[in-house]
Amino acid sequence: MKTLTVPTLTGLWTRSLLALPDGQRDTDTLVTWLQGPSLFVDLRIPPGRPDCFHATTLADLTMNDCLWLATQQGFAGLFRQEDGLFRWHREIDFHPPAPLPDAGNLFWNGEVLVETGHFSDYLEHWHRTPNTPACPASALRLRSRADGRAAIFVRAGGVFMFARARSPELVLTAATLLACVEGAADLRTAQELVDCELSLGEIEGWRITRSSLPFREGVTLTVQRTGSCLMLDGLAWEILLEESA
Repeated sequence: MKTLTVPTLTGLWTRSLLALPDGQRDTDTLVTWLQGPSLFVDLRIPPGRPDCFHATTLADLTMNDCLWLATQQGFAGLFRQEDGLFRWHREIDFHPPAPLPDAGNLFWNGEVLVETGHFSDYLEHWHRTPNTPACPASALRLRSRADGRAAIFVRAGGVFMFARARSPELVLTAATLLACVEGAADLRTAQELVDCELSLGEIEGWRITRSSLPFREGVTLTVQRTGSCLMLDGLAWEILLEESA
């Protein structure tokens, strides 16, 4: 096996196991991690998602929809190897900031990439997605020209992932997003709280296949670049960083 470095981890990964010290084991959550040259996007959808497909926009989500969607996880940012550890610096996070850094050890066990936590005790098993090339790989760090919110776009082989932060005006005051939604003053606030998009899609056709916002699944993106401006579905994003490998 090759020595593990950030460049050797470029590509699409799925998780088969999360094991915690208290005996909890999760083998059912749909976890997708797409690693670019240094930027990454990670989306985690637990089993049992309700039928939210009555919703075609954010405004169509019910309070029950928002409460369930708040149980998802996802984050995006910069992946680095520092001080003997692999660290995921979360620049965009579906949940409020965690009290401890996201850092761990990675090593091969046969064909399984094993991750063990450094600041918290956990074990995860990761697998490269079969028949999904890791190259070419590229990524963009973006900022909305409309309201300044952050976004990250990662591409590896024939797939992409896109992460977009919620409105920068929203302040998450509880330890979890679910608690924030439960305490929301009204439905509109609850909808805005879950309006943090993490989507997976196919480069061919730019079609979204999985998303933290169910009404985004099946959507075909319109993508156009002019200089340092990227247009996604008619919205203008300033390119702050571009990387390729």
